[in-house]
Amino acid sequence: MIYVQMAWANLWRNKNRTLITVSSVFFAVVLVLFIRSMKLGSYNHIITNTLSLYTGFIQVQGKGFNDTKSLENSMALSDTQLMSVKSINEVTSVVPRIESFALASVKNRTEGVSVTGTDPKAEAAMNGLNGRVTNGKYLDPHSKGALVGEGLARRLNVLVGDTLVLLSQGYYGMSAAGIFAVEGIIRLPLPDLDNSMLYLTLPTAQWFLSMQGRVTSLAVMIENPDKENQVAAKVRKLFSDNYDVLTWRELIPDLLQGIEFSNASGIIMLSILYLVIAFGIFGTVIMMTAERRREFSIMISIGMKPKQLSFMVFIETVVIAMLGAVSGAVASLPVLLYMKANPIPLSGQLGKTTLQYGFEPILPFLVSASLFVHQGVVVFVIALMVSMYPLWSINRINISDELRA
Repeated sequence: MIYVQMAWANLWRNKNRTLITVSSVFFAVVLVLFIRSMKLGSYNHIITNTLSLYTGFIQVQGKGFNDTKSLENSMALSDTQLMSVKSINEVTSVVPRIESFALASVKNRTEGVSVTGTDPKAEAAMNGLNGRVTNGKYLDPHSKGALVGEGLARRLNVLVGDTLVLLSQGYYGMSAAGIFAVEGIIRLPLPDLDNSMLYLTLPTAQWFLSMQGRVTSLAVMIENPDKENQVAAKVRKLFSDNYDVLTWRELIPDLLQGIEFSNASGIIMLSILYLVIAFGIFGTVIMMTAERRREFSIMISIGMKPKQLSFMVFIETVVIAMLGAVSGAVASLPVLLYMKANPIPLSGQLGKTTLQYGFEPILPFLVSASLFVHQGVVVFVIALMVSMYPLWSINRINISDELRA
């Protein structure tokens, strides 16, 4: 304890020097946390938007449907099976759907559309679809009309109350045709979906495609993404081999590959940032060591061994690194929480470019315990590595030269 007490006293004997060194670690932690929070928040935002509006974290499908997208590979789903999935602890919402394609025609305009038959209440609980209505009204369980994406409505030049004709191929090759009134127009955050998506109630879609009592998928949302594999394993136990239980990583591998590639490039940039941070802290430590060479020489000359002095300086560096890392994390927390609640909107050309790539034009932030632990530990380790310099310098001190100077 005597070394700890001496180290603590040395730190505050020259407050300016200590505060400069702590500040270098502090700002390094703040900068890294801000950048990493923004990067991980972007990934989380893309995944959450895509999964809630599209696949869910987990899907139950008829055998082979994911490969063929054929209605012949649809499935019959009982209320017992549905309730069993809902009863799993981590599951927050379960939505039975029919997913198919059709030609939508209005007067002389025709567009290919993605038709989704769904339970309106379950869909709203899963992704807040009812809150995205910009004109008209949301579907109720007895609706016979359609809910159309805002971009698709512009392409077809339709308004609420207009009718459109859908042509498709139904179950077992049967012709599917129907006339549907536009009951509402919704704005979806992903342009690809907004320009092609059309929603019907599940009973209406089953009638349109001659699929009474059948669905193509059961989308499952979960509370904790880290438990995705455990939940998928529990769901598989509820279904026979005539069903496929797939995670979003298997359903949309292109999204996963894009995120992994972006994350890899982000880690490279983060490594460069860490290198800059390391040199910044290193410069501060060199300055501190140069100022204390005479002090170190006096302590050795009065009987302190170089190993004991090195240990005391090491403790000083550990304390400085801890003060900087902890204070940086504490100072960043309220700012990042605010940024998480109020994402930065992207405007102008940058916003338009973001939309063209299929993403909502905002910069979201992610706040998690692992984010603070990981980045704080990395910066702390960098500070400890830099502390090797004063230890090396102590062992090379020429006492007579330093005291004569």
